[in-house]
Amino acid sequence: MNKFALGLMSGTSADGLTLALLNVKAKKLVCFKNYAYPKNLQQTILQAPSFNTAQIAELNFKLGKIYLALTQKFLKDFKINKNNISVIGLHGQTVYHNAEKFCTLQIGEGAFLAKILGIPVVNNFRPAVISLGGQGAPLVPIFEDYFFAGKTPKILLNIGGIANCSYVQKGKTFGFDCGPGNVLSDFAISKLTKEKQSFDKDGKIAAKNKADIKKAKEIAKKFLYKKIISLDRNAFTKTFFEKYFPHLTQKDLATLNYLTALIIAQNIKKFILKKYNAENLYISGGGVYNKTLLNNLKNLLPLNIKILNTLNPMAKEAACFAYLAYLNFNKMPVNKILIGTQKNTILGALNLP
Repeated sequence: MNKFALGLMSGTSADGLTLALLNVKAKKLVCFKNYAYPKNLQQTILQAPSFNTAQIAELNFKLGKIYLALTQKFLKDFKINKNNISVIGLHGQTVYHNAEKFCTLQIGEGAFLAKILGIPVVNNFRPAVISLGGQGAPLVPIFEDYFFAGKTPKILLNIGGIANCSYVQKGKTFGFDCGPGNVLSDFAISKLTKEKQSFDKDGKIAAKNKADIKKAKEIAKKFLYKKIISLDRNAFTKTFFEKYFPHLTQKDLATLNYLTALIIAQNIKKFILKKYNAENLYISGGGVYNKTLLNNLKNLLPLNIKILNTLNPMAKEAACFAYLAYLNFNKMPVNKILIGTQKNTILGALNLP
């Protein structure tokens, strides 16, 4: 029987853990599932950047145990024999990422998975890239080049807490963070409802109001990046709102939604459309459910915009880390073009059972 790779991903929205089982040789997603976090766990994770050393250490081990429990549940839910899994890829929870200072931190202790399940675990993927002069994120272009690249170019946009996009064509694939994703809307909703709600479902609240396009355009000018960049969620939370939306109201959700689409669109135009020809853009991630955001993107980009259909749009990033773990386990280096480094390198740290 084929040995599979299992990927675990918790994004910057910290709303849950997605697991994806991948048959690498067949380029096939076997199954996947997202397990939502309790509201109090999500809030704890989002507050983690301000934690002290002891609190970070405690959360690191707490998440490790949660990853183990949810992986065991996943195996049970899909009746998967753990002996058919050769390796697990664990991205971990990003609590800090600053590409300009060349540092990053993902937590969630992988030893629980490796030792209790008896399966090798690869984690800590970003430091190898940073140590070689890269920005450390996004890493998903590596997977996109393997899974989606062909002769016909395409653009893949993933909208999680942060938005990242890739120009995908065999031998030419590259990617970058192109702006905020769901973070602006999520932070605003949380603030307005005193954390009773964490997101604008389907973008319905944003759709009820009219965006201040002039204000959005003025703010967006500050986020037309000079070079390909890697972003952290915290660039679009407390300090951002204190500066640009100090008197936040529900009406601002329309402007924030439009602003999100505008920042994404302007950076795709600058870094991709000015240099490369592409007609189709495929969206994945939680943002695919925000109809207002999708409509804004369609109005701002001269592309055929569709929801990703060759792979479930919610599974892509978890599948990416299954693939990266497979590469590490088989001692296969990643092409330097895909990660912005000076040489090819193997990503991740291997934890043996």
